[in-house]
Amino acid sequence: MPELPEVEAFGKYLDKTSLDKNIENVEVKSPELIQNVDADDLKEKLEGHKFKYTKRHGKYTFTSLDNDFWLILHYGMTGRLKYFKNPDEKPSYDRVLITFEDGSHLAFDDPRKFGKINLTSSIEDFIKEKRLGPDALEIDLDTFNKIFEKKKGAIKTVLMDQHILAGIGNIYSDEILFQACIHPKAPANKLDNAQIERIFKVMKTILKTSVDKRMIDEELPDSFIIPHRRKNGKCPNSNTKLKTIKVSSRTAYYCPECQKEVLK
Repeated sequence: MPELPEVEAFGKYLDKTSLDKNIENVEVKSPELIQNVDADDLKEKLEGHKFKYTKRHGKYTFTSLDNDFWLILHYGMTGRLKYFKNPDEKPSYDRVLITFEDGSHLAFDDPRKFGKINLTSSIEDFIKEKRLGPDALEIDLDTFNKIFEKKKGAIKTVLMDQHILAGIGNIYSDEILFQACIHPKAPANKLDNAQIERIFKVMKTILKTSVDKRMIDEELPDSFIIPHRRKNGKCPNSNTKLKTIKVSSRTAYYCPECQKEVLK
C-alpha cells in the first residue's frame, strides 16, 4: 500500500506532468471509487478547469483546482497515477481517466479498486471529518511525545493509526521500529523519553530519505529492513533471520537480535 513517501512522490509527479492544462474530459470508469459526490458532479467540477498545485496530508493527495475545489486522491493498496500522451501507454486499470486539451492524459490506475476519490472545498474540513492525526513529516517532538503518553497499545499499532499520526502504514512502521531498535509489540506508554525521541528522529530521517528515493525511482538503501522484508529475509545489521509477528492483524517483520522484546 502506498504510504507517505509514495504519496508524496505521486503528488510531485502530478505537479510535474499535469498542472495548468485545461481539463477537456473526465471519464469515470469505476464510479464505486468516488465518494461524497457522484460521477457527474466530479466531471462538472473538473472539466473546463485546471490543476494548480498539490498538497499532501498523510496518505492523501490534495490537488487544487482553479475553481476553489480540491481533488482528493487516496491510493488504497494498489493505486497510482499514470500520465501519458501515446494511447498505447494507457494503463490497464484506469479507473478515472482525465484528458487534457493538449491530448495528454492522467489516469488513476488501481488494479484492486481500493482507492478513493473525493472533492472538497476545504482541506481542513476534510481532515477534521476523517479525524486524521498530524502528518508524520510535519509533527513536532512535543506533540509526538504527548501522543505516546496516553497510548497503551503496541507501538506499531499506534504508529499505523491514521487518527493518531497520518502517513505511516505497515511497511514504514516496521522500518522505523527496526532502526529505533524497538520491538513492534512494545507498549507505547511504557517507552521512556529517550526511546520516544529516538523513534521520532528515526521516523523523520526514514521518511525524508524514502521520499528522496521515491522521487527519483531508486531503491531504498540496503541498510533498511524493507528490502529484506520477505520470507527468509535477514537483518542487514546482524544477518539474523527476520521474524514475523501479528500486531493488530498486520504482519510485522522484525529482527529478534536488534529488537529484543522487553517483558515488564
